[in-house]
Amino acid sequence: MKKTMKKIVSGGLSLLALSSLFLSACGNGGSGKQGGKTTLTVWAWDVALKQLEEAGKVYQESHPDVELKFEEMGTDQIYKKLSTSLATGNGIADIICIEGEYLVGYADKFPEGFLDLSDIVEEKDFLPSKISEVKYNDKIQAFPWDAGPEALFYRTDYFEEAGVDAASLKTWEDLIEAGKKIEATCKTPSGDPVKMLPMDPRKTNFYTLMRSQLGKGAFDENGNPIVNSAESIQAMKEAAKVYESGVCLNYNGWDEYEQTVVNQSVACIPEAVWMIGTIKDKGPDTKGKWSVVDLPMISGGQYSCNNGGSDIVINAKTKSPDIAKDFLKFAMTDTKLQASGFENFGLYPSYIPSYEEEVFSKGDPFFGSTNVYTVFIENGKKVADIATSPNSLEANDSISAAVSKIFLNKEDVEKTMNDLQAELEGKFAKK
Repeated sequence: MKKTMKKIVSGGLSLLALSSLFLSACGNGGSGKQGGKTTLTVWAWDVALKQLEEAGKVYQESHPDVELKFEEMGTDQIYKKLSTSLATGNGIADIICIEGEYLVGYADKFPEGFLDLSDIVEEKDFLPSKISEVKYNDKIQAFPWDAGPEALFYRTDYFEEAGVDAASLKTWEDLIEAGKKIEATCKTPSGDPVKMLPMDPRKTNFYTLMRSQLGKGAFDENGNPIVNSAESIQAMKEAAKVYESGVCLNYNGWDEYEQTVVNQSVACIPEAVWMIGTIKDKGPDTKGKWSVVDLPMISGGQYSCNNGGSDIVINAKTKSPDIAKDFLKFAMTDTKLQASGFENFGLYPSYIPSYEEEVFSKGDPFFGSTNVYTVFIENGKKVADIATSPNSLEANDSISAAVSKIFLNKEDVEKTMNDLQAELEGKFAKK
């Protein structure tokens, strides 16, 4: 969520500086009673903190005896502080925001670090993929918050000029053929041929998307790597096929990714819902020229994809567990607050009842008459229940290296994935 959170609001929002001193109320496993009030300390970053502060103001109207102290810090600073605090039991907040991809690592390393929230999380009310994300070792480790369901953003003007119907892109082969037509027909404002989509050949994003459509991760439910499974190899071959077709525009890093919108150099972008904010911020002159459809599907695929999102944990040693749970449940299930968080800060809620709020039914006029949110709402419900592993982030570096070998050096997919499997087994295989 580091990229998604800061980019959706203004495209240039950076993480605000962390105060050099932590509030003394944060020490010794929770805040507890202070001056006749119950004090809870909250750690979160930029827009996540702003949304929690808004929830806090509303909560305190009916709970004047609860004081909420909010500490703003970047994600890296939260994780550094969290690791130390969970190990020692000191200096930790009551409520902590954490990116979904990091949660299982902390839950595995510190199995008693977070409160079990099974009593306040009604699983059926949340996107299944988010429940899968927060559930580990038969315990709901965190309250699910925002999600990143994906779809295909596309330029309606480029598609129309090339005579391509976006609804006809059922497979990735369809996308390749459409990309060739668009490149032969359409020009950017600077006069260059328009490429079909952006791709970083050194990152796992596109391979991960393909693999997710097949309902597989890099690890199985027992924590063993499965990067040489039939599904994983199929996903890598399909991703390489799209890259090698020549319809992709190479980029390196987030800034260059944004420039594909600024320069109007691509006809479509397969990305999460939070890309709405980046497109609006970086391409204001393209209003009315974008729309959204489902992603093309890999052969045998049946699932949607997700990219990004965060959750919230409660320190198991908080002195006020019941009040912390009560506030968190309120903040995460009040549908008006969730809608406000999405509209103002780009935090797409995983709490399904939120979608009844008006903002989700009226859509966004920047994207024309089609309600851009409908596709994401439906896709969010169809993300596969993929096994999580505390080793996923560490393994990602090795997977990225394999992607680079295949995309840039044209190395054999099956051999590269078998070599990757052996490497990951050496590091992570369960004995």
